[in-house]
Amino acid sequence: MKYKICIAIPIKSDDLNTNRQLVETALEKKPDLIEFRFDYINEVKNITVSFLTELLSLIIPKIPIIFTFRRIQERGQYNLNKDERLKILKLLVEAKPDYLDIEMKSDIKILKTITNLAYKNNVDLIFSFHDFKDTPTYEETISLIEKFEDKLVHECSIDLDKLHESVFKLIFTPQKFEDNLNVLKICRTLSQEGKKIVCFAMGELGIFSRVICIKFGSLWTYGSLRDKTAPGQINIKTLREMHQLLFNSNS
Repeated sequence: MKYKICIAIPIKSDDLNTNRQLVETALEKKPDLIEFRFDYINEVKNITVSFLTELLSLIIPKIPIIFTFRRIQERGQYNLNKDERLKILKLLVEAKPDYLDIEMKSDIKILKTITNLAYKNNVDLIFSFHDFKDTPTYEETISLIEKFEDKLVHECSIDLDKLHESVFKLIFTPQKFEDNLNVLKICRTLSQEGKKIVCFAMGELGIFSRVICIKFGSLWTYGSLRDKTAPGQINIKTLREMHQLLFNSNS
């Protein structure tokens, strides 16, 4: 079995040559997915459909691409109002990446508009939740997901079948090493119940679950190329070597 690693790449400018070099270096590492983090860009006005399309054209051979623009409340770099944020998210969807990552805590207007636009454009959604303080229990996590799904169905008019095809990305902060075990139990249980899950813990204490979550049902884990986009993120080369040693696979 091949355990999947997504390289997270902060996009800092619209300079095509710089981004080409970044992408080429990333592709040399043979990632299974690439995430472009656009909230690192020098100016948001540089995010245009033509720029995004050019960026996608650099991915040869094609592999799944995730577009992400983090809210400032979840460690993004820009403090935008709702309309400004919605405008950017619309551009990301209209460029038609494989996935759009959108936070579960997003404003209801943004959620409704973007989820419907994504489904219309055949862009799969990653609904992400970050707890930067703690690790919830399994019961609390289930309640979180159920309330969010209920919101999407009843307030955003999202079809339940489409919702079941979406990925839930649940990232927590351990206060002690044992919290990794709780994260892995959540990951395994939800994946066994048919949820598409990406789940691990952040920071130095969370490295254990970040490395082995893919053995417990997480669709993939994240590694860095050069700059980290999250606390505790591991370089993809190191992460790949750890997987090979731990699982004796060709990952």
